[in-house]
Amino acid sequence: MTQAGEHTWNLFVRYNRCPKCGYIFEDRQDFKYNAGRYEKELECLRCHHLFTEVKNVSLKLGPFIGEGEAVEIDWKE
Repeated sequence: MTQAGEHTWNLFVRYNRCPKCGYIFEDRQDFKYNAGRYEKELECLRCHHLFTEVKNVSLKLGPFIGEGEAVEIDWKE
């Protein structure tokens, strides 16, 4: 979990601006992986314009030298 408190699930809160009317609204859904990128379908609460928000993610290769990142869950236990 990445949140502090007693939540048993991750909370996702993002603020989005409608490209058509400029209205800023809150969105609580997480991105979904689709064809090599993370995206989600949104609808403006004011003008009901449908649009897709895309999250840019850089690909990570390696490390080729040194130690890797720590494992989140050790499945051997």
